[in-house]
Amino acid sequence: MNTILKALLCILLSVIITGGQCLPVIAETGEKLSSVEIIRSENSETPEEDQNQKKKTISAYGDFSLISYQTVEDSENQEAVLVSDKSREDIVISNEPTPSAVDVENVPPGTFAFTTYGWGHCVGLSQNGANFYAIYGGWNYQDILFHYYPGTVLMNTGTAETEMITVQGVPGNSLQQVAEIVNREVGPSFHPEAIKAQAVAVYTYIKFYNNDSHDLKGKPNPAQNIIDACASVLGEALYYNNDFAMTMFGASCGDLTADSKDIFQIDLPYLRSVSSDYDSQYDPHYGDVKYFTIEEVRNIIQNAYPVVLSDHPENWIQIIQGNGGYVRQVNIDNQMTVLGDSFRYKFDLKSPKFTYVYSEPEDPEENFEEAPQEIPENPEEIPAEEFADAVEELPEEIS
Repeated sequence: MNTILKALLCILLSVIITGGQCLPVIAETGEKLSSVEIIRSENSETPEEDQNQKKKTISAYGDFSLISYQTVEDSENQEAVLVSDKSREDIVISNEPTPSAVDVENVPPGTFAFTTYGWGHCVGLSQNGANFYAIYGGWNYQDILFHYYPGTVLMNTGTAETEMITVQGVPGNSLQQVAEIVNREVGPSFHPEAIKAQAVAVYTYIKFYNNDSHDLKGKPNPAQNIIDACASVLGEALYYNNDFAMTMFGASCGDLTADSKDIFQIDLPYLRSVSSDYDSQYDPHYGDVKYFTIEEVRNIIQNAYPVVLSDHPENWIQIIQGNGGYVRQVNIDNQMTVLGDSFRYKFDLKSPKFTYVYSEPEDPEENFEEAPQEIPENPEEIPAEEFADAVEELPEEIS
């Protein structure tokens, strides 16, 4: 990736991190994803399946914390020593709709029930998944890295022992800084190979930012097993096309990781949807359900977007699904279309992999009192007329 492309990518991703409220969906070049399909709710049928994007701690996961979507800057030209050039060819792209965890019969009348899978943007390495692969699959850190970042090459910069890197404005030696970040990200209870994989992802991420951690933060006094694991892979980084890879990671995902093109509209070949087999079995938050009344859904949508919803709640939320079952876009009442990852923040859903069930009210008239509406100054939107009606298929271009 040349300097110009990186600069453009940096600008775009910075907009997304800082809110993305006015960022439209970017038209794709080349072929459109064959797995993207539009799913509309129809009364009692199950639909098929922080935009703050700042780092936040997940208390339910103990030491886990989410890494937000990151921008890219030029990395320094470092002397590289080849460690391994193998890559896994096990990219998994699922066209199957994600089932809801609840049946409409069990949803109270006049209620939307949203089911989420995973926690975070779900692009790149799943921290839960990496740990489970090490424990139950016997994978080493290279297996984990090449699985979650397919097509990358693992090399050593040859500079880690002498270079200084900056975390939250404070410079320090590489081992100390990486170990403290890993301590905050996964903690000492993880399998040693998962800790090593996390250390490489963290170091690569920092190199991607030209030796700066950006929103990564450390946790002081890492345990000795974290220090030892980080020391054993010190200087190793993932490369793609002779440049540092953008090694995103998060707490957990929903069976499959997300495709960067579906979540961030950026096509990075090493951030494809791949399997994360153990998340559904061992993640306590897999399939969490959150309920909203019709009034709550209407108020959330109308306060977030410049729309006045119709009297047909079954048409309010039409999901456009991407790879791995993640929601790429949401068509709102055939009036406008928004990014799926942005939409889920409005409802405080844990990840962009979500489904919903709508249960009609027993007395439809009682749910349609006029709701107050706030029009945002910079809404993130695509007018419905530019979406080619967005009912039968996703258009190849959105102008």
